[in-house]
Amino acid sequence: MKNIVNWLRKVEHLANEVYSQAADFYYKDSNLKEFLDHIAEAEAWHYHVMGSAAEYLTSIPDVIPAISVDKQTSDKILDSFAYIKIGIEQRTLHRNQLIDKIVELELSEWNDIFLYVINFLKDKSNEFKYPVTRIQAHIKEIEYFLEKIEGRPEVLHKIKILPPIWVENILIVDDEPMITQLIQALLNRSGNIDIADNGESGLKLMKGKYYKLIITDIDMPIMDGLSFYKEAVNRYPALNKRFLFMSGAITPEREVFFKKNSLKYLAKPMKILTLRDEASKIIISQ
Repeated sequence: MKNIVNWLRKVEHLANEVYSQAADFYYKDSNLKEFLDHIAEAEAWHYHVMGSAAEYLTSIPDVIPAISVDKQTSDKILDSFAYIKIGIEQRTLHRNQLIDKIVELELSEWNDIFLYVINFLKDKSNEFKYPVTRIQAHIKEIEYFLEKIEGRPEVLHKIKILPPIWVENILIVDDEPMITQLIQALLNRSGNIDIADNGESGLKLMKGKYYKLIITDIDMPIMDGLSFYKEAVNRYPALNKRFLFMSGAITPEREVFFKKNSLKYLAKPMKILTLRDEASKIIISQ
């Protein structure tokens, strides 16, 4: 297992280097550059996770892995990075070629081996349960970017069928069942979804689960959405940026509150694409 982890560290370091180089090359394409900067940062973080993995493995008896990384597999992945690097240096790499190579790399054995190690680690030590959620967000960010590219459904489909290594928890809070059922149906691919009919019920669900996204109405009986937000953040400060408010009555006072606290909100009726877009942004954010 130590050899696999050391190999992964080498690949993650190379990925960070190549994606950063690509971001500098495509600096005029702001959307692509932002995407490349983000995934380069993610690969740097994966490198450090593998560093922690290497350290952890020194504290337990040697583990015989189910697989080993053969030279042919390693060369294939390293050659893909070399293709990107050479294409940038020679200024022959086109935008779509770069995106295709990134998807190819994410679908390669590199991804499978990484998942194997992370799944092993998260079952052995709680230290690696949180990294799993961030690695899943990395895949989601690639999917989110591809959804913005028109005419590339085949590339997007390849990413969508990757098996999840961690399913995010989402909480929907609204006293109208038709609305919660609709949002649940629209976001059913994004994670495990729980439903509460008011803020008080939502707080009870939070006791035993961390939610990456909380979509809440404002006007509800027993405990309204703003009171729910204030109490939730008081108890769990890390949830501050996880809220997405929705309301049919966005008053100036409420807008001031949202702006003051840097909170996201949508006015009803919400556009489906906008709802999915804003939900995805919160889910993939760190």
